[in-house]
Amino acid sequence: MNPQRQSAARGIRRGYAVAGVVLALMWLGEGNEPAWAHAVRATFLLLLIPPLLLRTNRRLTAAFYESTHPGRALARLITARILIVSAALAASALLSHLMDPRAAHDARALGIRVLCVLLTIPLQIRAAHRARAGGVHPAARPTLSAPRVIGAKLALIAAALLAQMLIDPYVANAQVLTAVAIAVSVTLLGPRIHSRLVMTPTPQAAGQAGAAQTAG
Repeated sequence: MNPQRQSAARGIRRGYAVAGVVLALMWLGEGNEPAWAHAVRATFLLLLIPPLLLRTNRRLTAAFYESTHPGRALARLITARILIVSAALAASALLSHLMDPRAAHDARALGIRVLCVLLTIPLQIRAAHRARAGGVHPAARPTLSAPRVIGAKLALIAAALLAQMLIDPYVANAQVLTAVAIAVSVTLLGPRIHSRLVMTPTPQAAGQAGAAQTAG
């Protein structure tokens, strides 16, 4: 495997490792929630985030590659990502309150999650500049398909719900074990099925991207 492919493979593995941790944290949510509430909240987030985030990310990343002022374009890209994810987390917290209004919901937990999102900004900046230096326009690269990603994650949620319901009578921290299993599963299986979750760009789209990048 040549160095470029090795770097791409490492990036894919890191991406799924991060996604596994994020999904595990999404599953945990409120620690005292029943398994079905974990599943409802996680499903809500997965139906909300991928269509908005993938579409917005694709459009603004292309603008970042083509812009003569990449700093401003990158600021818009990262701001959009932060706003979408933070709004989804806030909506998830509201959903938890609506499902169980009598339960105590700690606003600090939401604040910590948003803070974790904000802490990714330096990593996003570094990754964006490294990717732009590679010279390959986003439209010329395979991109994740929102319907395929949603389908895969819904299958994961269904498996996690079933697993937690099965082990809940026998262990004290079933939600924690389920969250760990989610993180491990996504980290190990994600890179193996990655090729089935992406769409290959058409030659026409790749050609138009190259022309736009050259003009920019």
